[in-house]
Amino acid sequence: MTEDRPKISIISIIYDVAAFLPKAIESMIKQTYDNLEIILVIGVKDGQDKGDLAICERYAKEDSRIKLVVTPAKGTGDARNKGLDAVTGDYIGFVDGDDWAEPEMFERLYVNLIRHEAKISVCGKYSEYGNRSEADRQADIRIMTPSDAFEMIFRGNGFFFHCWDKLFDAGIFEGLRFPDDRYLEDRYVIDKAIARADRIVYDTVPLYHYRVRGDSLSRVRDMAEYNTDADTEFCDFACGIAPELRNIADAFLLYDHITCIQNYLLYFKDKAEDSERMQKRYGEHLAFIKEKGKNIRSNPEIGRSLRLKRLLALYSPWLLAAVTKKHVRQLAEDRKFQ
Repeated sequence: MTEDRPKISIISIIYDVAAFLPKAIESMIKQTYDNLEIILVIGVKDGQDKGDLAICERYAKEDSRIKLVVTPAKGTGDARNKGLDAVTGDYIGFVDGDDWAEPEMFERLYVNLIRHEAKISVCGKYSEYGNRSEADRQADIRIMTPSDAFEMIFRGNGFFFHCWDKLFDAGIFEGLRFPDDRYLEDRYVIDKAIARADRIVYDTVPLYHYRVRGDSLSRVRDMAEYNTDADTEFCDFACGIAPELRNIADAFLLYDHITCIQNYLLYFKDKAEDSERMQKRYGEHLAFIKEKGKNIRSNPEIGRSLRLKRLLALYSPWLLAAVTKKHVRQLAEDRKFQ
């Protein structure tokens, strides 16, 4: 073991993923960068283990680098925080219990971070859909400021909000913790982490395998709302750091709000059990896009398609619903042949 090199702490949050867990753990054990601390945070609900703990205990007996943290299951934010509290390494990475990493992932992330004197190192990913795998688009290595990274996220042409495709200088997380009462906990932390890094290195070579798992219909319906809440806070924080990004942030949020309107028209409009809560949200989304429309002509970041959807949402919601339904059906058909 090359203990002369800095220690990397890998945090893996684990709950009800026994079917995928051996692959995840073995991908961490087999890293070419071997001065590791592998922190497995196992969530237990109502005192009942889902089969994860026994798997983790077996691997911990075989590899002294593995540290087990058993905790009541209170959500991913709480689990990530328990992992952070157990860290003793110089750098921090994440591999979720249903995903896996290429053997050279943390070696490459570390080398890039040191070579480019960065505080955050990012790699590309594979999106795993069960019967197919999609790799991120390849590009040259980029060295970015926080403002550059925020803009790239807004434009959707690089890495996103997740923590699991990154290696962080441990100092980034000093005094920084994930919310334990919200969905999409990464989004409420990654903006602060980025702001603390004067240099970020982004290497698009795909080294992380993200397993795309289907959610329930109710979760999918609500996810647009969770996205919008998290993105609003992200945009406000990012624009406080880089005010020049306000136009692109407004376009980013306009897309979010219109997506919520489309979801309402598809899933909630005629369901009595959702009417009071979702009608209130629907009104808030309409108010947002109406307000942003006052400056829409002066915002070059808002494209023709987004402008058209905004007009339909305000004045012809029935037509927007029909167009959206057609688009959803087409996506479903396309997936059958992929």
